Amino acid sequence: MAYFKNINLIKVIKIAVGTGLAIFIADTFGLNYSVSAGMITLLSIQDTKKSTIKIALKRIAAFVLSMLISFAVFSLFGYDILALVCCLLVFVAACMVFDLNEGLSPCAVLVTHIMAEKYMSFDIVKSEAALMLIGTSVGILLNMYMPRNLKNIREYQVKIENEIKYMLDTLVGFLSDENNRVELEYDFDALDKLIDSAISKSYIDKDNILSYDLEYFINYMEMRKSQIMTLRYIFDQGKGMKTRPSQARDLAELIFNLVPKLHESYNAVNALMDLYFVKEKMKNSELPKSREEFEDRAIIHSIVVNFEQFLEIKREFAANLSEEEKNIFWDR
Repeated sequence: MAYFKNINLIKVIKIAVGTGLAIFIADTFGLNYSVSAGMITLLSIQDTKKSTIKIALKRIAAFVLSMLISFAVFSLFGYDILALVCCLLVFVAACMVFDLNEGLSPCAVLVTHIMAEKYMSFDIVKSEAALMLIGTSVGILLNMYMPRNLKNIREYQVKIENEIKYMLDTLVGFLSDENNRVELEYDFDALDKLIDSAISKSYIDKDNILSYDLEYFINYMEMRKSQIMTLRYIFDQGKGMKTRPSQARDLAELIFNLVPKLHESYNAVNALMDLYFVKEKMKNSELPKSREEFEDRAIIHSIVVNFEQFLEIKREFAANLSEEEKNIFWDR
């Protein structure tokens, strides 16, 4: 059953139906080599709308180039295999130079049609152009339907935010634990995979929605990924603590009050102000009375610095958003 999960059923249907439809249309217009229109459709259907349109435009450019090269080479050397080899040598090199590699396969097939006909005329070029146009058009039209991942991305957001809240709750419990019983553990690798999957789906959705940009979701996921990297470092630091000085409890109280506010539209400005007062209180604290207390307070100081970075990442994200983005993505 696991194998079937990797099958994109919608894409399979598009390729099968699109190939048959393109051949049918080409046959209806009485075009020779109508199967080629189906093959062009098969090659044109991509995973996103933008990639489909981009490749279609490149193939049209490659077609024009292939016809010009074919006319020049076949006129000079005739319509045999040697001429075809020379034609492809020039055409393939030109596609590489002009970044038209996506047009190589379909256009090379169309060039073989000219060799098979043993002559080149306006009607033949028009027929080959029709095959290219039908194939690419059917591919583009079918790919205008593309299921969106927006709902899944929102679900990922909720999962990620809940996991961050869980991590912060764990950190609060650890910093408040005077009996040193709470373990500072979390499976960061699993969360990294979750975020990478969310970023991947955000890129796909961005390329499937042609009316507006979804760069917001990509930036959001990258922001959360940076925050989680910071939390990973905080957890690694905290494991070295042996006691819980009063400064640890002050930080725990701040984080405890922050957790309910942790959501997409929170800009972290107030939390940074609260953290400033915690830092000032730490500066005015009495000096440590033992080496153990000194080491633990040094760890707390480092955790505070990194937690400030955690908040700054969110503040910068919110500050860089336009009012339009806030209205579109926050007011929902």
